[in-house]
Amino acid sequence: MSKQELKWRFDVNTFRLIGRELITDRITAIYELVKNCYDANATKVTVEFHNVSLNSENQKSKIIISDNGHGMSYEDIRDKWMVVGTASKRSNLYSPSPFNRRYVGEKGIGRFAVDKLGGHVVIETKEPNTNQKLVVNINWDKYETLSKSPQLKLFTDVENTYSFVEAPLEEKGTTLIISSIQENWTDLNIARLERELEKIVSPFHPLNPPFNIFIHSNEYEVFNHKPIEAESIKYSTLEFQLNYSKDESWQEVLKWDKENDKIAIEKTEIKYFGGISLRLFYFNQSAKNKFNKIYKNKDYRIDGIKIYRDGLITTPFAEFESSQNKKRDILGIDKRLWSGFLDKVGTREIIGILDISKEKNPLIIDSTNRQDFVDNEAYRELKDFIISQLSVLEEYKKNERKVLKTKVDQELKKANLEVKEFSAAIKTLEKTNPKLKQTLKPLKEQAKVIDISIKKGIEQQKRERKEYVRKENIYISLMSLQDYAIHVSHAVRTSLGKVKRMAEFFKERFPDPKLEDIFKDYAHLIYNEMVNLNKIVDFMLSYAGSNIDMEDFNIKNHLEDLFNKSYTPVFEAENIKALIEIEDNFILHANKKFFEDIFENLISNSIKALRNESIKKIKCSGFIEDDHFVLYYSDNGEGIKSGDEEKIFEMYYTTTADLGGAGIGLYIVKTRVESLRGSISVVKNEFKPKGATFKISFPFKK
Repeated sequence: MSKQELKWRFDVNTFRLIGRELITDRITAIYELVKNCYDANATKVTVEFHNVSLNSENQKSKIIISDNGHGMSYEDIRDKWMVVGTASKRSNLYSPSPFNRRYVGEKGIGRFAVDKLGGHVVIETKEPNTNQKLVVNINWDKYETLSKSPQLKLFTDVENTYSFVEAPLEEKGTTLIISSIQENWTDLNIARLERELEKIVSPFHPLNPPFNIFIHSNEYEVFNHKPIEAESIKYSTLEFQLNYSKDESWQEVLKWDKENDKIAIEKTEIKYFGGISLRLFYFNQSAKNKFNKIYKNKDYRIDGIKIYRDGLITTPFAEFESSQNKKRDILGIDKRLWSGFLDKVGTREIIGILDISKEKNPLIIDSTNRQDFVDNEAYRELKDFIISQLSVLEEYKKNERKVLKTKVDQELKKANLEVKEFSAAIKTLEKTNPKLKQTLKPLKEQAKVIDISIKKGIEQQKRERKEYVRKENIYISLMSLQDYAIHVSHAVRTSLGKVKRMAEFFKERFPDPKLEDIFKDYAHLIYNEMVNLNKIVDFMLSYAGSNIDMEDFNIKNHLEDLFNKSYTPVFEAENIKALIEIEDNFILHANKKFFEDIFENLISNSIKALRNESIKKIKCSGFIEDDHFVLYYSDNGEGIKSGDEEKIFEMYYTTTADLGGAGIGLYIVKTRVESLRGSISVVKNEFKPKGATFKISFPFKK
């Protein structure tokens, strides 16, 4: 049998897959084309909009992107521009001298961004020291027509026309004339593009020679050859510069100095993703108000952290959106915001410029759609690094609130004391000089009014702080309930499925004397399932009354209820064998919901840790030890990596991000245990060789 050969071929629809459908945002499309101008050694780029408004006729609309770069030859067009995924920028990493710019485009598909903008493109390009300009016509509509053909049409079979025309010797560069515009552009759309192009060059990586961008519109007067100028970053509360040394293998990081209540910079080992430079600006509420007031009419925003590679922004994922729901939170900064009560820092409080390079951070790779980075270990570690820096800012934010609280308390106490002293001085004057009694009467009355107002203010402050704590605890409980709801929903669905099948059996067969025993068994089973479902509903509804009230409850009885009733449907659904051994009775005076939060999050973590185990075990044991009541909670899951015993309790540290883990569960456990005046730690594993064991200790004293 003779060997035969097959070759890859590309259907004509390929142009859609790597153009309009892959590059999903038209701002991203223009970004890609402007970055191509940068790679072409341009010092000036103009983005022009002609007749693109809602009132214009589409036939006359066009977008023109022109640069004064080195232009392209016929061979460049044929062998590079018209070749999908060309390796030219991967084999030659730098643009021609004297610029020697590190190429920012290397996948060879950015040119297909034109299809996102319009159905037809004319390329006019000219190299220096020639008197001919190359003109290429690409009509995407032709590809569109062929894509609807019932016969196989290949992408490479479509022919595009070109010609040479006379041009001045000194002229050079490339112009893309895009027509048949896909979408209209309002002045707000162009303003948004302007805001994003302001960020294309890092303000802390000045380019020499420069890279200047202009926007022009024949319909919107404000964009009359308007230069793109990045705003300097002003009015921040804090500013930090983190550097690194590849030769000495250190990376600077932020650290919270507990002793002095301030942020310090220290050196650690260089990270897996390579060294990075980070300029970070933090805005407290006062600074945000000032910033927003100054830039109120400029639509300039505090909008998070941007990542730049070799001086140019990598992806426009941080672009401003007026609606928070539309904003892409690629770095996971705002994902962490449960509520303002937890002092988390979000993208509306920071501006960050993070600089990487292709040479020193080769594992941080742009995703093909230019909306994110390739999800690998290096990128995940980079995101963790960013979050860890923000966590230090959050310590500052919490301390700032504590200082303000103390200051307000002191001022109220001082005012209260001064009013009392003032009242006492009036009484003294009245005694020593009775003739002044009538004169002092208005002052005495006023002091009384002020004293009452201050006391009311102090009481109001106490009530508001109590309400603040109550709401914060409700939010944490709701987060715990969310995990419980996820697991319970599966159990509820399973129970309802059983009830439905048995009810259908009754509906179709009852009455039938031959099946009397089965009917009785099914009736009992349906009843038991409904009892379980009722327990689940009662347990979930109990969270609606979550508050900070304290009560006495028996730990042994409450844990047995939780394990043998509330969580039974979850354990059955997950095929987990749960064992509870509480030897002694112990009355805890605490908030019962806090206690339930602890075990909801421990069980939720165990379910994830046990996902790959054939035999799944959870055990909870408790007894009195010295002057403490001690609980040991264990599972035989994948366990905790050596060295992570403390880290697992940190906010947002997670090893189960792929399963939806947000690094919140054990943080809640720790804060809840500590709020009950207890302690928690990782101890020697009870289930060997795998698994994890936590020791929770509560003191006798209320």
